[in-house]
Amino acid sequence: MVSTRMAYAVLSVLLLASSLPAAADVAPVQRDAAGNRLETLLLQGGQGPEGPERYCTADGQWCVQALPSAGEDQPASLEVAERADAEGEPQMRYVPIDVVDDGDLRVWPFIVRLAPGAGVVQAVADPQQAALQNVLVGGLVEARAMYSGGGASASTLHLARIRHLDDGIQVDADVLSVAWSANKMIRACFSERDFDQRAGACHDEYSFDAELALAAEAQDMPVLRYQTGATNYPAGVSPQRDSLAKERLTKKDLRTEQDAQCSYRRTFRFTSGAYQPDQPLPECSAYTEP
Repeated sequence: MVSTRMAYAVLSVLLLASSLPAAADVAPVQRDAAGNRLETLLLQGGQGPEGPERYCTADGQWCVQALPSAGEDQPASLEVAERADAEGEPQMRYVPIDVVDDGDLRVWPFIVRLAPGAGVVQAVADPQQAALQNVLVGGLVEARAMYSGGGASASTLHLARIRHLDDGIQVDADVLSVAWSANKMIRACFSERDFDQRAGACHDEYSFDAELALAAEAQDMPVLRYQTGATNYPAGVSPQRDSLAKERLTKKDLRTEQDAQCSYRRTFRFTSGAYQPDQPLPECSAYTEP
């Protein structure tokens, strides 16, 4: 019993660690032809041992932290602090993001600083407001599931736009929502016979990871390149099929295999207030949902 609980604890840690945002998902700074910039947010630490982690731009102009729900039926939120000048007090903006039961919200550790005038339908007349920077910020909604002999974790990226208008601030809370990362481990051996049939590989493992980058050719709002990679182990297994119904595995099957359908590229362009892909996304929920 103790060893079983320990195994579950280790698995929980591994699944959680695999879903954490990685600062290497995109290059530290990217620029496009319009002047939009994608850059890394730097971890500043939390407000005490229990406080949320805070991420800031290198110049300190923007900081983002994830706040849990304030109560039942209330969304979690990203708190975005904008410091227009080094001496002034930061202005707080809040991006509401719904989180699944028992899920978490984390900061996507990147920010897109929009070029002056990018995405502006009506010019801002107030010169002070017009001089302020508009941005895209993101949150990762994470969900996890544990079950006998296995478990799963998955995260979804939600991008929001913060823009300055004549009459204040506009927060467009969900201009893009895409699967970001996922890991799944499913028990496949329940007897010695299963162990032999599976060539000793007693868990099916599935992973999904995505990257987001700026396309160089943008002329207004950023054009986003979205690239995914999905894999399974052993070769030939599928989250949509019973692994024990397959024929006997051999040593050559004990390798990681790429799933061609769920490893793909899409280009997202800003249209009618949100990002739209150039082609429909394939059905990959067997990878991207825990």
